[in-house]
Amino acid sequence: MNDKKTINNKFIKATILIAIIAVLSEVFVFNFSSWYCKGVKPILLASSVTTDEEGSYISETIVVDADVRNINVKATVDYHELAYVSAILTDEGDKYEYATPEYTMCKGVDRSGFSNIYPFGKVHTIQVKVRVDEGCKATIESITANAQIPVDIKLLRLLIVFVILELAYLIFTQSRIHEIYFDVNKPWQWCLTGVVMLGMMMLMLSLAKSDKLLMDSPWPHHKQYQELAHSLANGSVELTEQYVDPAILEVDNPYDTITLWAENIQYSMDYAFYNGKYYSYFGIVPELLFYYPYLMLKGTDMSNYQVMMILSILLVFAVFWLITGLVRKYTRSLPYVFYMLLCITVAGSANFIYLVSRPDIYNVPILSAVVFTLMGMACLLQADLAKKKWLKRLCLCAGAFSLAMVAGCRPQLLIFSGVAVIWLLFENGWKDRKIFSKKCLVESLLFCLPYLLLAIVVCKYNYDRFGSIFDFGATYTLTTNDMNHRGFNMNRLIRSIYCYLFQPATINTDFPYLNSSTVTGDYMGRFLSEYTYGGIFAANALLLSVWIAVVSGFKKVDKKAKILVVYLLTAGIIIAAFDANCAGVLYRYSCDFAPALIIAAAVMWMIFLDKSQNVIRYGLVVRLAYIAMLLSMAYALLTFVAAGGSINLAADNKELYYVIADYFKF
Repeated sequence: MNDKKTINNKFIKATILIAIIAVLSEVFVFNFSSWYCKGVKPILLASSVTTDEEGSYISETIVVDADVRNINVKATVDYHELAYVSAILTDEGDKYEYATPEYTMCKGVDRSGFSNIYPFGKVHTIQVKVRVDEGCKATIESITANAQIPVDIKLLRLLIVFVILELAYLIFTQSRIHEIYFDVNKPWQWCLTGVVMLGMMMLMLSLAKSDKLLMDSPWPHHKQYQELAHSLANGSVELTEQYVDPAILEVDNPYDTITLWAENIQYSMDYAFYNGKYYSYFGIVPELLFYYPYLMLKGTDMSNYQVMMILSILLVFAVFWLITGLVRKYTRSLPYVFYMLLCITVAGSANFIYLVSRPDIYNVPILSAVVFTLMGMACLLQADLAKKKWLKRLCLCAGAFSLAMVAGCRPQLLIFSGVAVIWLLFENGWKDRKIFSKKCLVESLLFCLPYLLLAIVVCKYNYDRFGSIFDFGATYTLTTNDMNHRGFNMNRLIRSIYCYLFQPATINTDFPYLNSSTVTGDYMGRFLSEYTYGGIFAANALLLSVWIAVVSGFKKVDKKAKILVVYLLTAGIIIAAFDANCAGVLYRYSCDFAPALIIAAAVMWMIFLDKSQNVIRYGLVVRLAYIAMLLSMAYALLTFVAAGGSINLAADNKELYYVIADYFKF
């Protein structure tokens, strides 16, 4: 009793201390700029001025001979949200003028108007330049040096710091939290898990609506699912709303889009073109589940971001359900706090966050395939764990149906159906297989029927478009390169695999910290690539468990779990190679194979933390796992705010971008 009281008192004291540290950090660390400008006299450099016809204003050179610690500009920008500010100085260390780099101020975000500066000693002379983009105008209320920046207490930031420190204390110390194990029979755990899951769903919904440009989707090729719904309503799979330029029917190779552009031949970018007609090469399942029924019921088109919102909710549910099943199957005693953090980390992994926060047409079939894959795996696990026969059969059929749906989204992800082979056929040996035996005829039928039904739908759709049941139409795409003549190239494949799996992320010291990684080299040919944020093994710390498992040779890892992990790793690499060879290096394609690698890593962490396994020292694993999950969640946040490509938060929702940036401003 006394020991328990001592532990509780220790926890209370530690929590109070952590709360004090969090408050002090918020007041003095995150508000460093407010204290940095204390004790210096504000200097008004300009007021009530505007930018000139070229979009710039430069203040007069003012002799100050004083300490100058910041610049603050209050301005209103017309026709745009951004203005760019720099200072031109001479100081005790520099006789001749030099200019500081520009910082960006955003309309509607007051604190973005100031920036600390760090001259060499006292400033002798100072000018400030304010610049706006061409065609814009800035009305400048004031330009001030040594502005008194008020302390800005952000309660959300304070709470996040407190939670991180509290978790660090609980996990890095011999806390009793490690003795609270995941137990499906405890109602309070289900309630808490449900609350956290709901919170993750709300976060995903917010992310899906964060990019204002993608909510409108102004590009014609982003309307393909909506156009297909119109065509299906008229009994056709051809996109009849697309105009076919007669000239494109006369060229030798209509898939050489550079020639089409050079010869001024009109074509529809990123549509499939076959036998003089336009089709959509995107999977039919999202169309049949969302766009077509919505059109029939509402009479209007469903937006891509609305579909992504639905899928994001299903994604969170599928992840929590799948992780729960994996914990029940492959561990005996897993701390509940670790189970919870693992669910959050997997659901909020960088690749999933990337998909949800960029709700364009390209990501609809990818996220659909990911959701159906995870849901199918979760259903099969539930079938394996269920004790009632009717529930086993229901989950088996649902799992098979969900995995089969992948064929109508991203066919290459059908390889995940191999987990059914592992769990149902070989896990307990061929003699004890759970389907394809005389005693399992009903189960075999329930498993095979969904695949057969989906195969009929998809094959019929393929045949109606391209005259072949196995042709999904990707090679007929009018895109940046001729997909028909890409062929196979080992040099290109090796480079692409490196970029997808092992290329280090590009990190710098300025927000948003994560930059897109460039693909360079002396490849003597056309190497199709867009921005990436680093290879998944190099950038996602959650996959550290995979490295540990491979290096240790899976020592003392149960054979059943080992087979699953090896299969998932192999499947992930195969998908990466397939995408690299058929399409190129695009970050969204990494989301095809990310689920395999992430789930494999999650299983290994579970096994490492299962005390009964004694794989490696428990205390070390707890610390490594916590750090890996924290880094993974930080990396996911950075992929959300990173500015790779033409579609990103910084370009499409500037106010939100700079509000988030202000949370990282000291």
